[in-house]
Amino acid sequence: MVGAEKVPSPSERTLRIAFFVGTFPALSETFVLNQITGLLDRGHSVSIFAERVSLDTEEHPEVEQRGLRCLTRHESLPDSPLDRLRRMPWNWREARTYLRALNAFRFGGTALSLRLIWSVGLVDGDSDFDIVQCHFGALGRKAALLRRVGALRGKIVTAFHGEDIVNYPRRFGGNVYAPLFATGDLFLPISDRWNTELVALGCPPHRIHVHRMGIELDRFPPRSTASLDTRLRIITVARLVEKKGIADGIRAVARLGSNVEYVVVGDGPLRAELEAVARTCGIADRVRFAGPLPRTRVVELLREATVFLAPSVTASDGDIEGLPVSIMEAMAVGLPIVTTRHGAIDELVEHGVSGWLVAERDVSGLAERLAHLVDDPGAGVRLGIAGRARIAQEFDAAKLVERLEALYGSLLA
Repeated sequence: MVGAEKVPSPSERTLRIAFFVGTFPALSETFVLNQITGLLDRGHSVSIFAERVSLDTEEHPEVEQRGLRCLTRHESLPDSPLDRLRRMPWNWREARTYLRALNAFRFGGTALSLRLIWSVGLVDGDSDFDIVQCHFGALGRKAALLRRVGALRGKIVTAFHGEDIVNYPRRFGGNVYAPLFATGDLFLPISDRWNTELVALGCPPHRIHVHRMGIELDRFPPRSTASLDTRLRIITVARLVEKKGIADGIRAVARLGSNVEYVVVGDGPLRAELEAVARTCGIADRVRFAGPLPRTRVVELLREATVFLAPSVTASDGDIEGLPVSIMEAMAVGLPIVTTRHGAIDELVEHGVSGWLVAERDVSGLAERLAHLVDDPGAGVRLGIAGRARIAQEFDAAKLVERLEALYGSLLA
């Protein structure tokens, strides 16, 4: 019809998108921040619903620059059942919704614990969205229950990262995701491995699409290899917890010569224990615990390093890695990677092409691969170049946001 107004396709529309996350802003979850800022840059409206306030002393500059705190609501559920009851949220205009959230016959322990009614209070007054993007399965489950009680509207998209596939069902029962699998609209495991595991848990395969997490490539310029000296500069960027395997990394460094420096960036509950391991191994003078650092300083240290070490292991409680963003960042600056066959790391690091993989807890194997870079510095350069190319092709956050937007469009078509 002449003069008819063009109806925008779903991908051209300005979408109202809700992000459901555990902690915001979380310094370690740059993948969430990248999605939020990428979608804002593409003209969409974003609201952020978080369970907890971050306790990080550092935060990404974009949080302040973009005014993301103004877009965020925090649930802050009290630990004490008595406090939950005493401060229980309530809105008489939405009384039916609040009452449904108390129905223990339908919602079991989630209702009895008052968790669901507190979640209703979190979204009250801002509940109508095109897309509800949830990070980690537990948040997807929460969104599905909120939609079921009538407190939330929108297509529910849930990203699964690994721990939520392995540990969460183990803690709360294999059927814990039943409400989400029954009604969720799209499931986005970050790796092929988690795709397979998700199907095994009962997730409908036709609603699964593997979607990687990524990094902002332009924030990680490639290092110069012209000035590299003969000193082996090893770096690990990680939270100091068991699954990161840093004790194995220290023991591997102890098997190398004295012309080695090992910098561990990050903090966590095992710091004192890991410092003791370095002393016991006699290399406390060669291992520097730098603590948590601003991202700009982390990038500087990566570009000064020779190799990135990620000796990940399966923790005693079963906790494992997904696709560590820290490895992506190291590959982006052109560092060769020495890591383990753990989680989905082999979907990121290709053995002999962008790094080397050894078995979990193989301290000798880690030391052997690190020593090889002393004997053949050119190998590190070749691996690093291939690694950056891999990140640019598959893990560039800007490209991944475009793909995510297209997935949203397919749901709304």
